[in-house]
Amino acid sequence: MVYHCANCNKYWNHEIKTCIFCGNETHELKESEYAVVSYTKVHIPSKGNESVPYFVYLLQGKNGQKIIQKSDHQYQIGEVINLDKMFPAKFPVGVIGSGLMGVQIAEYLLRAGYPVTLKTRSEENIPNIILEIRRRLSKNIPESEVVECLRNLIVTTNHAEFSEVELIIEAVKEDFEAKKEVFLALSDVCAIGTIFATNSSSLSVDALAEVTNRPDKFIGLHFFNPVNRMNLVEVVVGKKTSETTKEFVLKFVQDLKKKPIVVRNSPGFIVNRLLLPQINEAIRLLDARIASKEDIDSAMKLGLNHPMGPFELADFIGLDTCLSILEVLYDSLGDEHLKPAPLLHEMVRQGKLGLKSGEGFYRYK
Repeated sequence: MVYHCANCNKYWNHEIKTCIFCGNETHELKESEYAVVSYTKVHIPSKGNESVPYFVYLLQGKNGQKIIQKSDHQYQIGEVINLDKMFPAKFPVGVIGSGLMGVQIAEYLLRAGYPVTLKTRSEENIPNIILEIRRRLSKNIPESEVVECLRNLIVTTNHAEFSEVELIIEAVKEDFEAKKEVFLALSDVCAIGTIFATNSSSLSVDALAEVTNRPDKFIGLHFFNPVNRMNLVEVVVGKKTSETTKEFVLKFVQDLKKKPIVVRNSPGFIVNRLLLPQINEAIRLLDARIASKEDIDSAMKLGLNHPMGPFELADFIGLDTCLSILEVLYDSLGDEHLKPAPLLHEMVRQGKLGLKSGEGFYRYK
């Protein structure tokens, strides 16, 4: 955006209602075509940033005003760019749940330019949620961009605020009744065209879809923790999910510069169907005193080149979440090998949930 004072002929690249020089009212200029004056290529030499390098452009409009813009596409000096086409307006997205995953998803969407409405349960939570998202954004982008991102954020306790969004991502706790309650409430207030997506890591997409008034517009959208570093998103297609819904969500995930994989609704989908039995077996090995947790973790890291051992990963995921997913797998598939290990039950009963509680298989500061 560009704001202009006609009296002083001054320009600003941020919202300013009155000129700081003469006090007159400013006007927002809707100019969209800019010429490339210069650019620089930027590299981020870290693992998982396959989308880099990107380019930072100095652009100049017809009125002589210069702005800076980033893009992963290379343009030549002198080339005229239409920003409306280069950066089309993003549709509003709703995120239900202000826990770890909800906040991370909201932050990631804001970085990608999407207006976000985030639902929390208590008015008292709102200031802290905004502060936490600001803290996360401030880690690696300038303050001006942080302010621009936060301008696109609404935090609310009211489901009615989601009546106009095009896509809603539910990220409440991994409990069917809690998620069912959310989707029943949303069905009453959202436009019939709004797509509902669940970030569930194991629960049935078909069962959740049936509690809504739009099973054809219901889909799984499973992000991984931490959202800003994990490029995979499982797109879980239910029996009644329409092709239009699937294609819309796939395009959305690709716009986020993430890799979508499509999986039919099945307990645990792909990643957790493979991962949680491994964690469960590691716990059984420990409980049987076959080896120490440190040696089991080392075996997986050094023998299979995994970045984390099963106990380190279980603590990171949360032992209560591991237990919940294993219970879903066991109840759905009936395989005794998937029955949660007794030691896992005992640790959750004692409140040793991993990193988030300060103690799981390991202790944390």
